[in-house]
Amino acid sequence: MIFPSKRLRSRIKTKAFPCLRCGAKTLTFLFWATLYIVVMKMTLLKSSGNQTPRDWSIPDNYTKWLVNEQYTRVWCHYTCCLSVDVSMLKHNTQLQGPVLGDDNESDATDNDWLEPDNATVIELEKRVVRAQEVCRQRSLQTQDINSKEFFVDHAHNIVWCNIFKAASSSWLYNFNILAGYDKKFLARTRHTPLTLARKKFPRPSEEELRDTITTPGVISLLVVREPFVRLLSAYRDKLENITPPYYRKLARKIVAEHREAATKVLGPIKSFGPTFREFVAYLIARHSSDPAPFDEHWAPYHKFCTPCAVNFTVIAKVETLSRDSSFVVQRLGLGHVLRRVRGRRTRLRTVMNKSRDGRDTAALRSHYFGQLDAHMLGELLEIYGIDFDMFGYDADIYRRYVRK
Repeated sequence: MIFPSKRLRSRIKTKAFPCLRCGAKTLTFLFWATLYIVVMKMTLLKSSGNQTPRDWSIPDNYTKWLVNEQYTRVWCHYTCCLSVDVSMLKHNTQLQGPVLGDDNESDATDNDWLEPDNATVIELEKRVVRAQEVCRQRSLQTQDINSKEFFVDHAHNIVWCNIFKAASSSWLYNFNILAGYDKKFLARTRHTPLTLARKKFPRPSEEELRDTITTPGVISLLVVREPFVRLLSAYRDKLENITPPYYRKLARKIVAEHREAATKVLGPIKSFGPTFREFVAYLIARHSSDPAPFDEHWAPYHKFCTPCAVNFTVIAKVETLSRDSSFVVQRLGLGHVLRRVRGRRTRLRTVMNKSRDGRDTAALRSHYFGQLDAHMLGELLEIYGIDFDMFGYDADIYRRYVRK
């Protein structure tokens, strides 16, 4: 059937043109959708791909957690919540810096595990002797053992008590490597390092722990850190700014109980989270009234890892973590397992040691402990004084920071 030309043009106009317009709109939508997906893959989703760990001690997920979360919380807190000016933001960002993070490894190197020198061996022996002497002086030899925080690796003859905020990231990573996890897997997994480690090293019983640490050739390791630096790090991480739900609830409780008294001393307080003074007041009140253990992030070392009951063979310190860890690795012959990646430093380690002369840490101490008075400092030392004494740290430096 032959249509007249006018009728044909009329049908094309009524039928074809709407189809062409619909097709054009569809192509436009597909173009922008494809462009959006490409941009997302190049930016936000890029980190989910396979990545090689940047360093021997801390995988990428640790780096992203500490660096990104610290500064995200600072930015949100000071720009959205308090609405202060830019100069104030810069000042407080410096105070919120990462020198009080988890693994402040001040003397770390990128070399292979080095054979410890005699000075290191002597220093480690002195630390063990000092801890035992303080246990006797404080009559803590009958202390009950707290086995639930220990990791026992029978295959590699090492026992470690995990103290949060004291090289826990580094040694959790080491234990995950000893457990057989691949480094690439650790770099991209969404599971927490603690969860992965506990799958391979479940909590030991007291009997298992005692039998293992008394076995010849087994090294029992404790890593400590200057007690008040760790305490301040835990406060800033868990309570000062945006916090997980559990600590958000605790923060509200602390503010409700201690905000009125703190305001009389510090003046008007704008922060939603507790000030450091309020946090210390909470610890002091809790210590005197509640016999239950402290939170794991600020529990005293001598109660959390019970060194008077375990008698650790190696007491390492965050301040000398590299050489202390080298001693353990060399003594157990684990260098081939925990091999380092040469010539590369993680962003985390670089940021954490932005100032190696201690000035950043001193500024933080002055800022936060300046909220306390001498009486509060004395009561705080009633809680943590044994840790200072047992592990050879100086608590007197904090007396210069408190309010006169």
